[in-house]
Amino acid sequence: MAIKDILVHLNGADSGKNVVDAAVALASKHGARLIGVYAGVPYDMPTYVVAQLPAEVISAHQAHVEESAKKTAEMFEKACTANGVSHDYREGDWREPVDNVVNMHARYADFVMIAQPGPNSAVAHAREVVDRIVVGAGAGVMVVPPKSAKDSIGDRVLVGWDGGMHAARAIRDALPLLEAASAVKVLCVDPKPGRGGLGDLPGADLSAYLASHGVKAEADHRSSVGGDVGSTILNESADFGADLIVTGGYGHSRLGELLLGGVTDTLIEQAAVPVLMSH
Repeated sequence: MAIKDILVHLNGADSGKNVVDAAVALASKHGARLIGVYAGVPYDMPTYVVAQLPAEVISAHQAHVEESAKKTAEMFEKACTANGVSHDYREGDWREPVDNVVNMHARYADFVMIAQPGPNSAVAHAREVVDRIVVGAGAGVMVVPPKSAKDSIGDRVLVGWDGGMHAARAIRDALPLLEAASAVKVLCVDPKPGRGGLGDLPGADLSAYLASHGVKAEADHRSSVGGDVGSTILNESADFGADLIVTGGYGHSRLGELLLGGVTDTLIEQAAVPVLMSH
């Protein structure tokens, strides 16, 4: 299996340029096509409120969106052309929610690349947008932090494995990247032994599965010592020298993640390297 199409969310901000640079590097490595999608900047207010705004206010905002889209398209085109990367540029209706636009186009891509949400993001409700894309894209979603090493993504990969459905989907979505990696580690945090858990050798079954696909992976396990599983994964990622983390996204309900905190939240907000997750 090979990577053919990578969808890139273009948000018009500096973080979006960083994602484009990372995507160009990945596309060059795998011979893939980039699909850049500019989703616009909707009003940060309910639709019924927008409908009551004066026409000149709406026109001014639309002009702003169009100017931002033009500059973003030029940046994307320049980056792809300079590196000989096949590409396609698309725009969504600025009145549509960003996640709706991205998820619609994600149906026809191998995975999605988006910026790690931050305080300077140009996207309204940046964190909520990322959550909805992870849950609704129907494909793996790679969240790229602002200072990640774009040229080495996928060279050393840490897989966070809990034996769950979402993690299994992430593994399959990431297989082309894992096959091209120079080192892969399967990490199980607080694994339960026995038949009802991950067995007496946590991660061994997944390592065997990956081996059948030509991926040589070492398996290891760690205890969170009653702490945060997400932080344990990030610490192991740093020790391993990983440039990519692969894991499931929102194994519990989103409400459960909000109430209890969660691995996904920790990885999205704090990871210093890209995280590819699937739901």
